[in-house]
Amino acid sequence: MNSSLSKFSVIKNVRLKDNSSNISGSFFDVLIKDSLIEDVIPSRLDSSYENFLEIDGQGDILSPGFVDLHAHFRDPGFTYKEDFKSGSDAAVNGGFTTVVLMPNTNPSIDNSEILEDQYKRSKDLSVRLLHTGCLTKERKGSSLLDFQEFNSMIEKGCIGFSDDGDHLKESSMIEKALKFFSGRVPLMDHAEDDLLSNEGVMNEGVISSRLGLTGRPKAAEIRAVKQNLEIAQKTGGWIHLQHLSCEESVDLVKEAKNNGVNVTSEVTPHHILYTEDYIETYKFDSQFKVNPPLRTEKDRLRCLEGLKEGIIDVVATDHAPHTDIEKMNIFSETPSGINGLENAFGLVASQIGIAKAIEKMSEKPAQIINKISGLKIGKIKKGFCADFTMISDQKWSMDSIEIKSKSKNYLNQSSTHKEDIFLKGKPIYTIFKGEVINNE
Repeated sequence: MNSSLSKFSVIKNVRLKDNSSNISGSFFDVLIKDSLIEDVIPSRLDSSYENFLEIDGQGDILSPGFVDLHAHFRDPGFTYKEDFKSGSDAAVNGGFTTVVLMPNTNPSIDNSEILEDQYKRSKDLSVRLLHTGCLTKERKGSSLLDFQEFNSMIEKGCIGFSDDGDHLKESSMIEKALKFFSGRVPLMDHAEDDLLSNEGVMNEGVISSRLGLTGRPKAAEIRAVKQNLEIAQKTGGWIHLQHLSCEESVDLVKEAKNNGVNVTSEVTPHHILYTEDYIETYKFDSQFKVNPPLRTEKDRLRCLEGLKEGIIDVVATDHAPHTDIEKMNIFSETPSGINGLENAFGLVASQIGIAKAIEKMSEKPAQIINKISGLKIGKIKKGFCADFTMISDQKWSMDSIEIKSKSKNYLNQSSTHKEDIFLKGKPIYTIFKGEVINNE
């Protein structure tokens, strides 16, 4: 339910994350004017603000609004799975105020006219939707967009370029694109070489052999990561590696960063929480079918460590909704992907704590967006956008009745899954541009 705040508003008695990445025990008041943060001051027991609409945070945690660098709203072309409105509602429900959408739609986002239409159709929603463009014409991987087209799309607000779902295999094309972008925007790559992935449906290994399922080897990801990093080092261009899933990828990114390569990377909630074992344990539950696939426990732990250590920069959901009917198919035939937005923060915070989850799901991705766009999001500081998520420090679980997405498929779904992992840190308010968009 939307609730408009007045021109002058204040969120009282909230706790903030301090510079040492802890949640402060002190209480603060955040003053808002014309959708921007006007001031942040210590709370007083007797504080009252004349002519201000007051919201009492009652000691809950106030975070900058969450930012997702990788999501699919299926609009246009596949709106029976999701659309701008349902996807935005799902984002709000999960505490997100800014979401970056991938271009694997129908038609693909491969020219400035389509991109401009995307922005027009998504501008008046309850979250800030940012859009990416395709690297290649019609996302076929055979030829790059014209440089003039790249420039036009950047001018119209394109946040990055990706053939999402498909790795760009031709090294010369990656090199040309990185040189042309010159660090203005990232090349965002699904780092899996499909020549090696062999249309596999889960991680290649002992379990895939035992289950009789075609494996998707780590080598496909490792080769693509190596290729991207080598070209980024050669050109100085900005590569963003999407949804890393294995220990070797983390180690390669660490080495590249130590060598000054301009690389950022992401990991999903499901790759730091779940492993290939769940496919066997839960008898081919299709919620566990994702690309890249869930890997081994060793891979999961290294991705989690890499996130904590700052090797991996951000958590991105890879929100990829499908219909219930599609996900009810046999495991080998069901499409890969799940609803990732609505319980993402709780899943991540359960592994790295609320303060660190705020860093990886708000502050760090916002820094990337600000660098590209000139926006001022991701900080609770004067002059920044009044985008916030109010978080209750509690354990919780999600029920499908709470889901706002068209897709009801999400990890931690069944009662058995909930026994494994409880969610920590529940988003209870989402505030966008100073307006309360969602509350319990």
